Amino acid sequence: METALQSEDTKRFIYLDRRVCSVTPGRIDVHPARSIVILPLLTLLLGLAAFPVIYFGGSSLSVEVRFGLTLFALFLVPLSGLGVVYSIAGAHVVVERHKQSAVLQQGYLGMGVGTEELVPFWKMDKIVVEDTMPGDIEFAQYEVAILKLSGRFVSVGTVTTPRSSAAEGLSRADEVGTLIADMAGVPLEHTVRDPNVERSDDDEDDEPDEERDAI
Repeated sequence: METALQSEDTKRFIYLDRRVCSVTPGRIDVHPARSIVILPLLTLLLGLAAFPVIYFGGSSLSVEVRFGLTLFALFLVPLSGLGVVYSIAGAHVVVERHKQSAVLQQGYLGMGVGTEELVPFWKMDKIVVEDTMPGDIEFAQYEVAILKLSGRFVSVGTVTTPRSSAAEGLSRADEVGTLIADMAGVPLEHTVRDPNVERSDDDEDDEPDEERDAI
C-alpha cells in the first residue's frame, strides 16, 4: 500500500467515524470531524440566549424561572464552549516522527482540553486493527488501537460500514494502522474481538506515562 509519508509535499485525509486522520510527512493527526461542531455551537447559542431573556423579561418572570435559566446558562455555556473549541482545534491523537511519540488527549469530559498523555514509541508493542463486530450482522466495524507494552489498548479511531462495504472500511482502518505502525517502527496485527475476553483500556495496571498540560 502506498503511504502518504513518502512525499514531502503531500497531505492526505482518511475518514473515520466522527474523526479525520490528517497525514503529512512526519506527522499524523487524528482529530474530530468539523461537522461535529454543529451540536455544541447550537447549545452554546441556546445557553447565551438565556441571558437576554433574563435581562429583558426579568420583571415578568418568577424568581424560580430566572434562577433556573441562570443555572441552565452557567452550566451549558462553558460546556458547549469547550465542545466548540475541541471541534475546531482539538486533536485526539497526534503521532510525530521527530518527537518519537504519540500524544493522546485526556481532557475535561474527554473533550481534549486539559492534560495530554505522552506515549513514546518504545512503549508501543504493536498497532492493532480489530474486527469489533464479527459474524453475520448488518454492520462491520474495525477499530485501530495502540497496544502498549503494559497490555493497555489506546483507541485511535473506528470505521463502521454496512457489511456489504466491509472491505472498504477495513482498507481505511488498515491504512491508518499501517501509517502509525510504520512511523513508530512496530508491527501491525489484525485481530477479531472475543466478547468473552475483557480488554484493558484503562490506566489501573499501566506504567505511569509522561503527562503535560495542554497549551
